[in-house]
Amino acid sequence: MEELRGYHGIWRIDDEAIRIRFDSGRRVPTLFKALGGCTVPLAAVRDVDFDRGDRKRGWRLRLELARGTDPYVMLGVSARDELTPLVLAGPHDRELVAEYVADRIRAGAHYVRETLATPPDRGEIARALVARPPLQVRTAEGSASFDGDKVRLQWDGWLASSAKEKEKSREYRLAEIESVLWHPPADVTEGCMRIVLRGVTLPEATALDNDFFTLASHGSKGAEETFLMAATLNAHIEGAAPAAVESGAGDTGGTEDIFAKIRELGRLHAEGLLTDEEFSTKKAELLDRL
Repeated sequence: MEELRGYHGIWRIDDEAIRIRFDSGRRVPTLFKALGGCTVPLAAVRDVDFDRGDRKRGWRLRLELARGTDPYVMLGVSARDELTPLVLAGPHDRELVAEYVADRIRAGAHYVRETLATPPDRGEIARALVARPPLQVRTAEGSASFDGDKVRLQWDGWLASSAKEKEKSREYRLAEIESVLWHPPADVTEGCMRIVLRGVTLPEATALDNDFFTLASHGSKGAEETFLMAATLNAHIEGAAPAAVESGAGDTGGTEDIFAKIRELGRLHAEGLLTDEEFSTKKAELLDRL
């Protein structure tokens, strides 16, 4: 088994996978400490990007995975971004070892892909790269928790708006969620994690203060935590919705989901986020699916 230690953790490479474990020191990024570790099947590795660096900044190694398997790329993280557990960096004096390990991973991944009888399940790969539920993250606005079946947004932080404090919390089943978006904070602008429901397009609120599908982060406080939560939810969403939700017909579960969306529309209409016409149109669309 090959091993490569970097600034924030260690990679162990065997014939099947790369097993990543992160340190817990003060200088380790919050994302890595919250995740703890993950496992990357060699069959999912498309390429290895290796940068020799220099004496000042050291080497950098990044895994590039097959399309549809990297939940961090799905959130808009670029190949050069450090906000992913698939990057390892280390001091210049270990450059040759790092380059050897990069070649070893590249060759091992090629061999596994060529000899594998069936392609690996993309959903399983994505779930191996994120946190295991139960997971809870906190920002200055409140918290988000995921138990494997549903996600709960709770607004009890010191920066929660009066509207969100009054609402207190919202809960969404995984089968109701189409995807989770993540926006990083920029300058003085708040960042956020936002839930997008299946089957109906709901308008975004003009401000995060009144958007009950979001958990906001302010500066560095909570940004990496909500990033991990968004990646974790997206990795678990695939295959979570029962057929009734997708078809809109048949059993009680699908009917309950439709009525839940109608109730959500009613709340948005009451809050002034939907016009009378928009509310009537979207309600009719949902009722047609019963």
